[in-house]
Amino acid sequence: MNDERVNIKTAVYLRVSTEDQAKEGFSIAAQKEKLTKYVEVNDWVLYDYFIDDGISGKNIKDRPELTRLIELVKKKEINNILVYKLDRLTRSVKDLINLIELFDQYDCSFSSVTEKLDTSNAVGRMFIKIIGIFAEFERENLAERVSFGYEEKTRQGNYTNTNGVYGYDYIAGKGDLVINEEEAELVRLTYQNYLSGKAMISIAKDYNLRHVPTKRGGDWSQSTIQSILTNETYLGKVRYGVNKNIKNKAFIVESDHEPIIDEYTFKKVQNMIKKRKHFNIKKFPSENAYFSMVLKCSKCGARFHPKQQTHNGKLYITYYCNNKQTDKCECGGISHTKVLNVFEDYIKDLILDCSIDIAPSNKQNKKSDKLNKELLTLETNRKRIQKLFINKEIDTSDYKELLQDINTQKEQIISSINALNKEQETIIDYSHFKDILCNVKLNWEQLDTEQRSSFITQFIDVIELDVNNGNPTIKELTFC
Repeated sequence: MNDERVNIKTAVYLRVSTEDQAKEGFSIAAQKEKLTKYVEVNDWVLYDYFIDDGISGKNIKDRPELTRLIELVKKKEINNILVYKLDRLTRSVKDLINLIELFDQYDCSFSSVTEKLDTSNAVGRMFIKIIGIFAEFERENLAERVSFGYEEKTRQGNYTNTNGVYGYDYIAGKGDLVINEEEAELVRLTYQNYLSGKAMISIAKDYNLRHVPTKRGGDWSQSTIQSILTNETYLGKVRYGVNKNIKNKAFIVESDHEPIIDEYTFKKVQNMIKKRKHFNIKKFPSENAYFSMVLKCSKCGARFHPKQQTHNGKLYITYYCNNKQTDKCECGGISHTKVLNVFEDYIKDLILDCSIDIAPSNKQNKKSDKLNKELLTLETNRKRIQKLFINKEIDTSDYKELLQDINTQKEQIISSINALNKEQETIIDYSHFKDILCNVKLNWEQLDTEQRSSFITQFIDVIELDVNNGNPTIKELTFC
């Protein structure tokens, strides 16, 4: 035995997440007994037991004992960490590699009894990474097998979401959907309200004002109402992949649960949704709403988004606080014209320091980088909620709502990126913009719509806007 591995302070880490693991010999007591004997056989000094009971190994967050262990490693109070099996520490190869590198940085070795691994040498470190790769591969394989199992069960007419759907209760053990009469009445009312002409967001606001909870006790939003109005489950059917990026696998089949909505009403609602969608969604040049990228609500801090209407062939743009439609903010909508008027009033007597040189700033690049990072974050979040759904940790309605929110945000970001790219393609005379800045009011009036859009994108960072009784006020305007 290597003398360097004798009398070292060893931390014993134990974790178990399910009763099934306990039955298979992974219980805390079983791990503790074997690891204690292993410490004694190797003449190590037992520092302490670190036990995370009932916690998943998918990530290293929210594990208080692992956090405590890492802190002690950083203080160099521990020389060695011992686990019964590699997946007791983590099931993620990324987390595994990060932890091993952290342990190595603070001269702490890592040992696994089952895999006979010891990171005090290079060979042990290599094998532990290889095993981690295969462990993650198996976990991803398992997720695919679970997804395939859901698909086959759905094809047989079974409802596979154990959390149920609004209007029904899921009977555990049987896999049946039984009508929840109180919720079902609200589902029918939702269809009636929409057919009577009420907008989805208006219906959601009404339910929130009445303090009616969603299936999971949350607030109603446009997306939750839409999920009810477009869900074939209420026809006595089950579906698979309809709202996922697997359109080639999507299908709807008959089931044996009792319907809440009849076919005629459902089809009538779908036709109305299509008509409203066709009527409302109109494309217009982004430069017309040139304030949308810089407007910020002074009440809640959210950004404004633009919407457009046409009347007698004329375009009207209105800016809305992103938190307004779910009643999280009391800020009202405001027209582009009014925003333009208060902006021009604000800059009328504005005096800027024109002694500085104006050169092509990297604001656009920074904005583009920030937007691309936000896209990557959204993609990470999409994969995360997809795994949560596969693992039955969220129900279908929540999954759809979260996914729709992500897709909406992605569309807005991509639109902003395209606008920035268009700006970058334009050759800008910065000496000309310096002249404009030095006498903003006079020169602003000479700019056309596209030039104004370029100017705001390049030189204005934030316009903090307050709206009261239809009247906007600029609280603060920040130049880059």
